[in-house]
Amino acid sequence: ALATPGHTDGCMSFVLEGPNEPRAVFTGDTLLIRGCGRTDFQQGNAALLYDNIWNKIFSLPDDTKVYPGHDYKGRNISSVKEERQFNPRLTKGKDEFIKIMNGLNLPYPKLVDIAVPANLKCGDQD
Repeated sequence: ALATPGHTDGCMSFVLEGPNEPRAVFTGDTLLIRGCGRTDFQQGNAALLYDNIWNKIFSLPDDTKVYPGHDYKGRNISSVKEERQFNPRLTKGKDEFIKIMNGLNLPYPKLVDIAVPANLKCGDQD
């Protein structure tokens, strides 16, 4: 298990190891295919997200398969090498990444005011 905060302060990624080296990483919303989780709510931090992706996920072997938590275009698998080379946000330096993340201006999620408090209490809404 890898602590990979940045999208939220509690994000985790999970590495599945093969006989000799990691073979897959399950990244949740930390690293998406050609993207990454937003950092504008839930204790998000663009600098921390960048550091954790580059230092913890992108340091895995090139052929490590990447399985994100979801994808809006129907893609479900990538690799560390592919994301390091082609992820449009993460091929930039840290300062440019932070600028991109701070300028996304994404719409406020419709149910975030219900979902986030429930998530923080492990789904218990009472």
